Amino acid sequence: MLVDICQQEAYYLLVSKIKFGEVIHLARDNAGLSLRELASRTGIDFTRLSKIEHGRRPAPELSKIRALADLLHLNMADLLVAAGTSREVMEHLLWSERLKSRKTPHDPCSYLPAAWPFVGKNAFRVRVLTRDRALCLVALGGEKLAVLTFISDEEFVIRIPPEMVMVYRRKSHAVAGSAENMFSAQVKKVRQLGQVANLVLSCKGFELNTLHSQRKVMEMDVRKEERVFVVVQATAIQAFPIQSEEDDSYEA
Repeated sequence: MLVDICQQEAYYLLVSKIKFGEVIHLARDNAGLSLRELASRTGIDFTRLSKIEHGRRPAPELSKIRALADLLHLNMADLLVAAGTSREVMEHLLWSERLKSRKTPHDPCSYLPAAWPFVGKNAFRVRVLTRDRALCLVALGGEKLAVLTFISDEEFVIRIPPEMVMVYRRKSHAVAGSAENMFSAQVKKVRQLGQVANLVLSCKGFELNTLHSQRKVMEMDVRKEERVFVVVQATAIQAFPIQSEEDDSYEA
């Protein structure tokens, strides 16, 4: 496993030394396409594409990079690395692009990158307050959350996927059903990760990470210290039995 990781890191280091324009130029020649033909088929302005190949313009937006990758039979990750994108941000970009292609917003997110930095976020140890068959009401900090689980233990670990947390500026916009959880929070941080935005929310006794498209956050105009309303469906919360002493590190 360690050898695989080292080999992968060496590969990314090698690719990162190749300029984006050089990759496109070589691939275009190999495909037998003229500069004008490639510009026409990708929707990139001819002059701009010429300057990109000669290193006088930066790489285009993500959708155009995808078009170039498809037409020239190039690996999308290789192009992003050659464009100067860090490995972490590259994985965020690929994940966000694939996330947009899901048929419904609640499909399992099978595209999360292996080194996804938020995998360990939003994991908390909770205590059951009431139980009605699979529907449990648990205590998390100063909030009470509805969770659907067949775990019979009085305490277990829950994980709230950051991409499944919905944020609203006004309570009237947050329509909560009987199987959803809604509570207020304060925006602690707003971080841009490529085309993905990470909001860190300060809630009652716990901190919650959320992930949204950069465009969504810009449209909402959410800012640091602002009060927002959070909605999380009970079916989106994952539950796990407590298996080791390490689980004591989770917030109760």
